[in-house]
Amino acid sequence: MQLFRIFVFLFVASASTILPAEQDATKLLFTPLETMRYSRISTSSEMSVFMHALADRYPAHVRVESIGSSVQGRPIEVIRLTAPGAETTAQRLKVMIIGTQHGAMEPAGGEALLVVARELLSGQLRPLLDDLDVILLPNANPDGRDLVRRSNANRVNINTDFVLLSQPETRALKEVVNRFEPDVLLDSHESAILKRETLAKDGYLTDFDAQFEISNNPAVPAKLRDYALNIFLPALTGRVSSSGLPAHRYIGEIISIRQPITNGGLTLRNFRNAAALSGALSMLVETKLDSREDVFPTYRNIAVRVGRQLLCIRSFLTLAHERRAEIRAQTTAARAVLHNESLTLFAGYTANRDQPKTSIPMRRLETRKLEQLEFRDHRKQENADEMAYPPMLIITRHQDTIRPILERHNVSYRHVFKPIGAEVLAVRVKGRSNTVERAELLAETRKSIAIDSGSLLIDLIQPNGRMAALLLDPRSISSIFRYPEFAALVVPEEEFFIYRTLKSALLNQP
Repeated sequence: MQLFRIFVFLFVASASTILPAEQDATKLLFTPLETMRYSRISTSSEMSVFMHALADRYPAHVRVESIGSSVQGRPIEVIRLTAPGAETTAQRLKVMIIGTQHGAMEPAGGEALLVVARELLSGQLRPLLDDLDVILLPNANPDGRDLVRRSNANRVNINTDFVLLSQPETRALKEVVNRFEPDVLLDSHESAILKRETLAKDGYLTDFDAQFEISNNPAVPAKLRDYALNIFLPALTGRVSSSGLPAHRYIGEIISIRQPITNGGLTLRNFRNAAALSGALSMLVETKLDSREDVFPTYRNIAVRVGRQLLCIRSFLTLAHERRAEIRAQTTAARAVLHNESLTLFAGYTANRDQPKTSIPMRRLETRKLEQLEFRDHRKQENADEMAYPPMLIITRHQDTIRPILERHNVSYRHVFKPIGAEVLAVRVKGRSNTVERAELLAETRKSIAIDSGSLLIDLIQPNGRMAALLLDPRSISSIFRYPEFAALVVPEEEFFIYRTLKSALLNQP
C-alpha cells in the first residue's frame, strides 16, 4: 500500500506536465521537458530560452543574469525572483537553490527548478514571493549536461572542487554565493541506485527515495549546525515523508555491502559546506535515480524523477518560508561570529559504540527483492585540532604559488614592502598531509619574528577570512596542502612558512 501511495503521488506530481497540449498555452509557459513530453532531457540552450521567456513575461518579478561561463563557454545563469517593490521591504529571506552540478547524469533537479520558477510566478508557490527573494541556478554544469556526462568538459567533478576552485564552474558558484549572500541554500542532486562497477558486483541496489544532509564541517558556526541538524533537518524530512516520499538523513555512498556507513562528506571541497562558511543554512538533497537498465514510460523515468525533486524543493521552500524569522535569526547570529568563533580544523567518522551496527534496506539486483542488510555504523563524527580564530595570517614564502588560490576565493591580501615585526604562533608538523591523513602537530611556539618584504598579509576579518584560515593550515581537513601541488611546500618538522598573528596590529608597521 505504501508503494502504491508513492506511485500515485509521483504520478499526480508530474501529471500536470506530461500532457502540456491539454493546458491553455496562453496562460502557461511550458518547460522544454514538458514540450518534448519527457522524451529526453533539456539542453542548456533550451533551459536558457525558457528562463528568458519567464523574464519577458514577468519583467517586474524576474531577472536572468549570467554569473560566469563553463569551460566551453556556455553561460551559467541564475534566475532571480522577487515581488515588485520588494527592495524596500526589510527582513526578506534570501533562498538559493542549485541544480545540475552533475550534468546529464543528474538532470532532474535542474528540470524541476524550471517548474519551480514558473510556480513561484503564477502557481501554487506564488504567495512565497511576498516574503522571499529566490535565486535559482538550474544548470550549474552546462557542459556536462550537453556532453552527456557527470563531470564538466575538463572531466572534473565540480561538486568536490571548492577548495582548489580549479574550474570556471566552481568559481562561478563561489561568486554567486558571495554576491547574493543567501540565508538558506539547497544543493540538488540525484543518486543512482544501480552502481554497476561497484555495489552491483555484490549483487545489490540501494533503495531510498530522498535523503538530505546538513553542512557538517566543524568550522561552520556551531549554533547554525545544531539548528540545521536538530530542528530544520527533522522538519524537512518529516514534511517530505508525510507527503508520500520517504526521506531521511543522508547516508554516504554505499559501494560495497562490507563497508561501514557514514553521513555526508565533511570537507569544504563540497559545495554545501563551502557555502555554509558564509553563514548560510546550507543543505543537500539527493533523490532516487532509477536504473538505466529498466524500462519506463518516459526517458529514464524522468517524469517521476522530476516529481521527486519537485516534492523535495517545494517542501524546502515552504518550510523555509514558514520558519523565515527563525532562519534569519540563526544566519544573522552565525555571521556575527564568523570572525571570532574558534576554528576546528579536523573532523572524521568513527565507529558508533552506542550502535555498532545498523540495518539498511537494499534490493537484490536480480530479483529486486527487498532485504535488510547489516552494516557497521561509523556515523559518529569526531573533531580535533581546535584553535582560536587568528586575526591575521602572514605568508613568508611561496607567495606566487598561493596567491592564485587567494584570488579565486576572493580573499584580500596586501604586500609587505618594508621589513616589519610581529608576534606570531609558529607551528611545526610531523608529516605532509594528503587526502586521507592530516599533518600532525609537533610544536606550536609563540615568538616575535621579522617579516621580510615580499611577504603577504591576510587580515582574516573579511568575508572569506574563515575560509582562508582553513585553506592555509596544514592540519585542516580542507587544507590546500592536502593536494599534491601544494603538499610539497610543507617540510616536515621544519617551521611552517605561514604564521598566525596574536594581534591584529603588527609591530613596526610602516
